[in-house]
Amino acid sequence: MRDTQKNISADKRRAKLRNSEPAAYLRTMIEIVAERGIDPAEILKGSRLTLALLETPDLRVSAQERAGAMIRAVQLTGDRGLGLEFGLRTTPIAHGYVGYAAMSCATLGEAMALVVRYLHLRQRDVVLQLSVENGWSVLEARDTHRFGPLRHIVHECILVGFYRMLEFLLGETRPPCELWFDWPEPEYYQRYAARLPTVRFDAPAVQLRLSADYLHKRLVMADPEAVKRAVEQCEREMATASPPAENLLERVRAELTPGTDGYPDLETVASCLFMSSRTLKRKLEERGTRFQQLLDEVRYRHALQLLDNPDLDIQQVATALGYQDPPSFTRAFRRWSGQSPSAVRDHSVG
Repeated sequence: MRDTQKNISADKRRAKLRNSEPAAYLRTMIEIVAERGIDPAEILKGSRLTLALLETPDLRVSAQERAGAMIRAVQLTGDRGLGLEFGLRTTPIAHGYVGYAAMSCATLGEAMALVVRYLHLRQRDVVLQLSVENGWSVLEARDTHRFGPLRHIVHECILVGFYRMLEFLLGETRPPCELWFDWPEPEYYQRYAARLPTVRFDAPAVQLRLSADYLHKRLVMADPEAVKRAVEQCEREMATASPPAENLLERVRAELTPGTDGYPDLETVASCLFMSSRTLKRKLEERGTRFQQLLDEVRYRHALQLLDNPDLDIQQVATALGYQDPPSFTRAFRRWSGQSPSAVRDHSVG
């Protein structure tokens, strides 16, 4: 009985950790409020948190605590545009090892794929999906649950924060991209417009759109050894803060690792997730995607990594990705990126 109670207690602690995020995000919001002449302690009222506690290294706060603080911050400042301000102040290092890993990647495409994979370690409100369409690299944000009046703020924090990350990774001021939001232009937008890229409201989805050519841009702080160490830390964090059960897309992506027989098929992944292939297919459709789409996304990310290795020819890359011949791989790669594998490799070398 005592062992059972210990196990239940441990499960509760793990669940609490999984539904949490770094306190660094909340500290940034407190700084914004303090600059506006408001006692920062006010936004922590009603929670266990104190200003002193927030300075604890590696502290994580619950999603509920963060949401309560954000609501209080909006109420105290009267500014519903705090999500934009927060995003504009975000730097890669605020995301800990996820940010360090992204900064150390060889190309922007590799960094974006890495952030998509590990985003759930930093927040659970939104999942990101990376794709290429009509010459655009599209990063689409989708809600994981209903979060009411905070929805605009959360999406603005994430998308504008990602835009700022692009500036740091590329070493480029105001890279040419667009932010899409699926709600009407709010009254506060004009106060922030000069600090933002092109923004489109009443859009069909919440997205960051950047020229697909940028996926192959080399990053200014690329460091293979640093990215390896940072990814190892992210993987350790995943071991204690694995994706929640409802985050199906991340769970499927985690299973799409190539083995000696290539990538696992739908039936194999479904079995690993303890469900039938029909159930998995239905659940993916409910989330607006398909198994093949997720597989293509993973294959594209791996293709970019392999093409970056000059010791591998196109035939070897195609074989590693499960294609029987280079032409089949080339057709698939053109569908993903709009370019041939050889063109991407030449551009990367240049």
